[in-house]
Amino acid sequence: MDPAAWDDGDLNQDEELEFQEPMWAGRDGLIFLIDASKPMFVEDESGSSPFKINLQCCRSTMLNKIVSSERDLMGVVLFGTDKTTNKLDVPHIYVLQDLQQPGADKIKQLETILNRPKFDDFENKYGHSNDFAISDALWLCQQIFADSPLKLSSKKILLFTNTDNPHGGSTQQQHRARRKAADLCQVGIDVELLHMGRDFDPSHFYKELIQTIKGEDSDDWRLPNPSTRFEELSARLYRKDHKKRSVGRIPFLLGGEIKFGVAIYNLVRQTTVPKKASLDKNTNEPVKSTIKKFHADTGEVLLSTELNKYQEFGFKKITLTLEETRNLRKMMDPCLKLLGFKPASKVKIHHHVTPSSFIYPDEGLVEGSRKLFAALLDRCVAKKVVPICIYMPRSNSTPSLVALLPQQECLDDANVQLLPPGFHVVNLPYAEDIRMLNIDSSIKGNPEQIESAKAVVKKLRFGYSPYKFDNPKLQTHWSNIEALAMDYNEPKEVPDLTVPDHEYMANKLGSLAKDFLDHVYVAGYYPGDKPKASGGRKRASNVVDNDNPKRTPKAAEDTSDMKALALGGKVEKLKVDQLKAYLQENGVKVTGLKKADLVSKVYQQLGIDEPN
Repeated sequence: MDPAAWDDGDLNQDEELEFQEPMWAGRDGLIFLIDASKPMFVEDESGSSPFKINLQCCRSTMLNKIVSSERDLMGVVLFGTDKTTNKLDVPHIYVLQDLQQPGADKIKQLETILNRPKFDDFENKYGHSNDFAISDALWLCQQIFADSPLKLSSKKILLFTNTDNPHGGSTQQQHRARRKAADLCQVGIDVELLHMGRDFDPSHFYKELIQTIKGEDSDDWRLPNPSTRFEELSARLYRKDHKKRSVGRIPFLLGGEIKFGVAIYNLVRQTTVPKKASLDKNTNEPVKSTIKKFHADTGEVLLSTELNKYQEFGFKKITLTLEETRNLRKMMDPCLKLLGFKPASKVKIHHHVTPSSFIYPDEGLVEGSRKLFAALLDRCVAKKVVPICIYMPRSNSTPSLVALLPQQECLDDANVQLLPPGFHVVNLPYAEDIRMLNIDSSIKGNPEQIESAKAVVKKLRFGYSPYKFDNPKLQTHWSNIEALAMDYNEPKEVPDLTVPDHEYMANKLGSLAKDFLDHVYVAGYYPGDKPKASGGRKRASNVVDNDNPKRTPKAAEDTSDMKALALGGKVEKLKVDQLKAYLQENGVKVTGLKKADLVSKVYQQLGIDEPN
């Protein structure tokens, strides 16, 4: 059998640094720990309470999990309740939903609670109590994670509350909570505080609690300002729950023996509709497909180790094993190797080859990486330079030249991080990748046209952000699935935000649009209008032929006095367009009506009997 043709496509699969979670990987565990004491049910001026906003966030997160990470586990635990429902009988804690995969039944349960006016039955079903202990609630969540039969790669507790000092009168309870926080840190359980209320002061209790879990050297314990609205809390929850898994960890070689570790992240990845799954028509179980290769002559099944590659050179086929093919591509160990520095202005936006990655220090690879990384970032920002490096993300990938664009941390008014500190890894093109175009210079507009165009552009400017535009195809797809799963009568309408709002644009432009058209186009021409008939034909239609009186155009009936026409029995002689125009002016619907019907409508409108 001839060796298989040279094809290293399977070797390039790892070259694109996209995180694809393998089926055997662990799942994420997430528990919503919600304060159910009475202060959480106090409504604001808009009629919304913190507890209601928390449940709305839980519902929204469950829907997102079903779409993005259906294998993850989620649970909902209420603390501060009068009634107790949990396997360990911990007082004043009610396990509303066990740690399981989110589904339609879980979402419907939350919607049932949310649809109750002012939570009128919550007092009877769950009740309120201030005798709870934060340490007991954290310990119960730890036991719920431990009892999970499935492997969990990460464990996180999202704590919702609007009480900044729940154990203000008991130093013993505060000490127990901090000690339990230290235990959670040791077993790898993370806790995120999602606090609400304008007067919430985390320094009373929760700041030290979160700092104990995160570690004193970490910046993750820094708490933003408390949320007051659903949109703020939902956006903050999305940032906390969003997976931040790196696609690789490599050393950054500065020269000699100096190096530090970095983790690589993808900030942008195209989201697509999930692939269709093949199901067995009898059992409705998923069907797995396998590929087997057979010997062309004997029909024997071949193993992957029995397959070779070849490359033609000098009319000869040079045969290589798969291992030899992989070794050909291995030029160096995965790393980022510093070559030098260039001014930031040298990196051009049109030198775009592939989407950039993002690097952040990784203490697990080299101890002390965070400090060295921060020093390099600070100096690059101060001197306005970019490091130029050789980038080898994986052992079988192709080395590439990259520029590291520094990015400083950016916080909003609520002390929430908008941009993380780090470097964007921008792939630089090689000489063969650049195309030179020789294009003739186009005709330039005169100063009046240019100023008119500037005025239009200035009026239609807006702050662009990709977060403002949802993919209408994806949203429609998931809206239809949600309607089927939740038994809705009809799917929710998905607005297409990519379609321009012409009415709004016209109101904003005012007379600027007409001014621009008058400056650019000839008089009487408007782009988009249908071309008019030629002048010769139009003039010919108005010429009266004396030899052929049939060609003389008839004068149109005057419809200004429709009552006189009706009394004279001339309504039937009017054209359909004239009849429709009259009826529409008087508020009569004419859609789908024939001429006979239109005539009858006119007589009815005038209150005159239609002649036989």
